[in-house]
Amino acid sequence: MSSPAQPWTIQRLGTLFLSFAFAVVGLGVSINARIKANQAVKEVYDAAPQGAVVNVDTKDISDVGSVVLAGCALQVALSALFIIFVFVPRRTTALCLRIQGWLLYFCGLWLLATLIPFDVFFATRQAKVSATLDGISVPTAEIQNIEQNLGLSPYYKDASYLKLVAILPWFAFLFAVIAGVILQVAAGQITFANSKNNDKEP
Repeated sequence: MSSPAQPWTIQRLGTLFLSFAFAVVGLGVSINARIKANQAVKEVYDAAPQGAVVNVDTKDISDVGSVVLAGCALQVALSALFIIFVFVPRRTTALCLRIQGWLLYFCGLWLLATLIPFDVFFATRQAKVSATLDGISVPTAEIQNIEQNLGLSPYYKDASYLKLVAILPWFAFLFAVIAGVILQVAAGQITFANSKNNDKEP
């Protein structure tokens, strides 16, 4: 139920829960992608012949993916905290709700700023794989042969675990923004109710 002191309780709970849930999903797929990527790189290293030195460079998408993971983790923590605050009346002040909204806007901006480059890297780039055998560079064609035999592709867009990261955290971004808007509106209702009460006072 809602009241001037507790405005838009159901709406706040609903959007904060969705913000929390999709941030958890984003965090989960980001952790899964990190594990699967490390396993794929290990497969390449293990398949290298004796005496070969292999280098797999995925720093571009790995670095951005780590920041996506951190953004989702922050949104999980904040959304969970703000859900608890819904049941704590002294936390339901206009200022408190505005701060909560701004923090969720910050989470949304964080995800937006990291998901755009992540999706660009995912769609257009590939892992840079190089190898030397007894100090002599292994031809690219030979490296590609080894990758094909292992059933691996250097292109990020061919990795299903990266595709999940490219798509699902966008829902966390969406609900962070929606929850932020709801919190700002609820804060406005408290401010409006307080101003009406002040006007009624003699």
